[in-house]
Amino acid sequence: MAVKYIPFFPEPIEGQALLNNFNRTLRYRGVEDLNGRLRRGMPYYEVETTEKVGDADTDNMIIRGECLSACAYLKEQGVKVDLVYIDPPFASGADYAKKVFVRRNPKVAEAISQAETELDIDELKAFEETMYGDVWDKEKYLNWMYENLVAIKSVMSDTASIYVHLDYHIGHYVKILMDEIFGEDNFRNEIIWQKIRTTKAQSISFGSVHDTIFVYSKNKERVFNPIYREYSKEYISSHYKKDEKGRYFTDVSLVQKGKGEARNFNGKIISPPTGMHWIWSQENIDKAFKEGRIIVNSQGTPRKVQYLDEMVGDIVSDLWNDIYPVNSQAIEDVNYATQKPEALLERIIKASSNEGMLVADFFGGSGVTAAVANRLGRRFIHTDIGINSIQTARDRLLASGASFTMKEVKDGVQLYRNPQQTMENICRLIPGLKNDDSLDKFWEGSKCQCMCLTSWTAHRNCSTR
Repeated sequence: MAVKYIPFFPEPIEGQALLNNFNRTLRYRGVEDLNGRLRRGMPYYEVETTEKVGDADTDNMIIRGECLSACAYLKEQGVKVDLVYIDPPFASGADYAKKVFVRRNPKVAEAISQAETELDIDELKAFEETMYGDVWDKEKYLNWMYENLVAIKSVMSDTASIYVHLDYHIGHYVKILMDEIFGEDNFRNEIIWQKIRTTKAQSISFGSVHDTIFVYSKNKERVFNPIYREYSKEYISSHYKKDEKGRYFTDVSLVQKGKGEARNFNGKIISPPTGMHWIWSQENIDKAFKEGRIIVNSQGTPRKVQYLDEMVGDIVSDLWNDIYPVNSQAIEDVNYATQKPEALLERIIKASSNEGMLVADFFGGSGVTAAVANRLGRRFIHTDIGINSIQTARDRLLASGASFTMKEVKDGVQLYRNPQQTMENICRLIPGLKNDDSLDKFWEGSKCQCMCLTSWTAHRNCSTR
């Protein structure tokens, strides 16, 4: 039972047309229920501090709890977040769920693999639907996402941005929700991240190789730092050449659109092309000639000399094809099924926050957002309902020397919305996980590893984990 309910901000129903576009465009069931929950507010539960790591005065947090209740706690505490990155479920199925659930126990993974080959397909499908069936229903998913996004907005600072990482399964629907919640005018980018380098030939379609990241700001004013990447060797070899001193240079145009007067280029009066004007004043042109920064090409056109070592790099666009996914050989791999690369979060955090700002991930997964934020001198909040996520993030941050507080929302919500049913099916389908006296303690311990995942305290204190 919630202690109380915290109002969303801004007030969700009065003063703005929340749900209007959602209801009219998508026509999904459950909107009236969602409307009532928005009026009621975010459920606020007691939050218990379970551990402090490092500096006790830090406001870095790892919170085990659902996004909605975590946002209620943050709002009640007056916490404002400067940047949000979330990688919520894609509504894509439960294939990776079992890998996350059983974490790193190789014997359990072996048993699951064997069970999958022996089970009837319909039985396996029913098992997967038991684990995720109440989450991946489209109506419920979109209502759930709508409520979470409104909650997240309620704890964002006035200059904050939010990055929502999705794929083709549900992203186009979620963008409609975000247009309504954050405003179409506050849409900033649709980033395409090419996560797969090679793809198998498809008989009826092109291969799917990318995810989509939608970027919105809370208001018109926001923190944004342009990001540059080094020029490729291929680009340098095709666009630059060496001068007599060995410096790489190229020549670039000195004109842009707009009528302008002729200029004196080292004693020769040259008019700009029709409809164009010289970008430099006569004073700057004279200075550049003395410094050898203007050349005249074979067509008699003055051009600016641009040295490679003076360039900051190629400015990053909304097509990100230079960041590779995490594979099993990567140094940063923490054996988490949905882990995202640190380079991806580094780019996002550098672009939309400054040092000392607070970065939050409400579906924290492997803890990559918190880890990178800490490395870049930002504060962090990692939130997830899964104990596997909490354990992985804690270990990762502890190894990096970060200071943080562990907190648990006492909302009674477990790893999955139907944990008991899930556990019964796992134990039924995988013989090695049955609580059978004929099995040795090793296999019973494997079951305990799964069962304890419903409680952080139990898992931490379990003698067989």
